[in-house]
Amino acid sequence: MSAHSALRDATASSHERVDAAFSSYDLGDAAGYAAFLQAHAEAFLPIEAALDAAGVERLIDDWPSRRRSGAIRQDLAQLGEAVPNTPSPTPMAIAGDGQIAGALYVLEGSRLGGRFLARRVPDGFPRAYLDADQAPGNWRKLLDRLDLILYDAEAMKSAIGAAQEAFAAFERSGERWLKG
Repeated sequence: MSAHSALRDATASSHERVDAAFSSYDLGDAAGYAAFLQAHAEAFLPIEAALDAAGVERLIDDWPSRRRSGAIRQDLAQLGEAVPNTPSPTPMAIAGDGQIAGALYVLEGSRLGGRFLARRVPDGFPRAYLDADQAPGNWRKLLDRLDLILYDAEAMKSAIGAAQEAFAAFERSGERWLKG
């Protein structure tokens, strides 16, 4: 079984909970879309920063082109909204290749879903974050790289734990911002 398949299977219920947490946001409404972006920023920004601090670039050489923190900040600024300064209750600490791989899998996978969500966003709303599509072949490149990194049970266990922690951060943030 490929590393991607193992990660997908092990985190399926976590992924479903994140989808459920964000499914009630009205992306066609400026306030709803702003709350959606703030919820994403609250989870996304600390995870991306943790990946930077952990040295993700040594594992995936095109990391700088994959970063999306600037895009989400730009979208929030265009909507006249501040970037949330409410830190995650337990900021994600990422150490080791397995944890890097797991967190990276979640952030890069969210980019795929963003393409579909962008269709629900009206013209005139900023979409740099959701439209931050991957260059052709980037997802496949990442999946191939995951297979090389997650070659043993211990690395896979670390990746699954980090992916579940990343999904949980998105779920908490999604539920919190929906309640206002």
